[in-house]
Amino acid sequence: MAATLTVRGVLALLGRNADYRRLFLATLVSMMGDWFAFVAISGFVTEATGSLGASAAVFAASVLPMSLLSPVAGVLADRVDRRRLMIAVDLLRVVPALGMLAALAWRLPALALGCVALLAALSAFFDPVSEASVPNVVDPEDLPLAQAALGSVWGSMLFVGAALGGLATLAFGREVSLLLNASTFLVSAGLLWGIRRPFQRADPDAAPSESPWRQLGEVWRTTRDSPPTRALLTTKVGVGLGNGIVGLLPAYAARAFATGDEGVGVLLAARGLGAMLGPLLGQRWVGGDERRLLLVCGGSMVTYGLAYLLLPWAPSLPVATLCVLLAHLGGGAQWVLSTYGLQLCTPDRLRGRVMGLDSCLATLCAGASALAASAAAEALGLHGASWAMAGVSLLYGLGWLWRTRGLWRGRADVLTASRPPEAG
Repeated sequence: MAATLTVRGVLALLGRNADYRRLFLATLVSMMGDWFAFVAISGFVTEATGSLGASAAVFAASVLPMSLLSPVAGVLADRVDRRRLMIAVDLLRVVPALGMLAALAWRLPALALGCVALLAALSAFFDPVSEASVPNVVDPEDLPLAQAALGSVWGSMLFVGAALGGLATLAFGREVSLLLNASTFLVSAGLLWGIRRPFQRADPDAAPSESPWRQLGEVWRTTRDSPPTRALLTTKVGVGLGNGIVGLLPAYAARAFATGDEGVGVLLAARGLGAMLGPLLGQRWVGGDERRLLLVCGGSMVTYGLAYLLLPWAPSLPVATLCVLLAHLGGGAQWVLSTYGLQLCTPDRLRGRVMGLDSCLATLCAGASALAASAAAEALGLHGASWAMAGVSLLYGLGWLWRTRGLWRGRADVLTASRPPEAG
């Protein structure tokens, strides 16, 4: 019943807030296109190179550039009009999206990886800016549900988009999937253009007197002086450090359960379902208690590590699917709740930079973990690598809960009370 009421709440919010509806649909369309492209390009690169690790290379190329550029994007998001920045990024992303077609035509896997990396670099100027803008597009009382719904988009697109991308590629060819991906950026830009609420409180035409380095320094000082902000910025690290185990799921399907592509699809679908439902369930568990938000973030990291720690002992594909589902219920809840917590404890004038730093840490850990998992699988075997990745997340989550015990045992408004005042 609780989940049903939450879904009804999301539908009601989408119905009454046209600006949020446009932002939500822009995110949905864009992410669906991303999965269409990932399926097509990972298949092409694997086929062209003959390497079993090619899909891991595509994944690394899709996240590591974001870790390098997200802090820069955060500074820019606090200096220029956020809506116009996101529209410009959407239009620019059409170029590498079409470049993937050239890679297919000329049989150049290196060009395909380069286009994936460029697309990820441009996305660094979109995703954190979107997160920084949500509090200004919805009313304060709608923010928890609005952020949970947007967080569920990623999981739902993995659950549905990857499957649709595979079917589209099978039915119409990789070229059609890549064309559809390019068109989604144009649709997203059109939706964003129609949003009327401002994406930030400050005047976007006012030229800041501070240099970018001084602006980054302000974020550093805020993080240093605000234990809640510091704690929330380090939560995604726990899941990110163990995220490399996701890259091992195809090996489990093929070697442990001998199920082939259908097994891979089942395990990835379980991951997407968990990431889709986790944010909604997490918001229900938290309610209006900010202390509980911190506690659920820590518990979600522990859940992620424990569930994946059990994966090597799974005797069958259904049991393995349950482990993956449980892990990403925790991972999805932690990801969205930590973002929502940062929205609460940071002022709008700093929010773009804080979200950029958050994205930097998360994507850097995820990319590094994917590379580490590949190397660990060669050195330790499939099960050994899985235990190593899951153990890191579990120990990190337990340590994080211990270090932050003063926060989640403290006052009920621990996040909003720590928020610095807005300038002016």
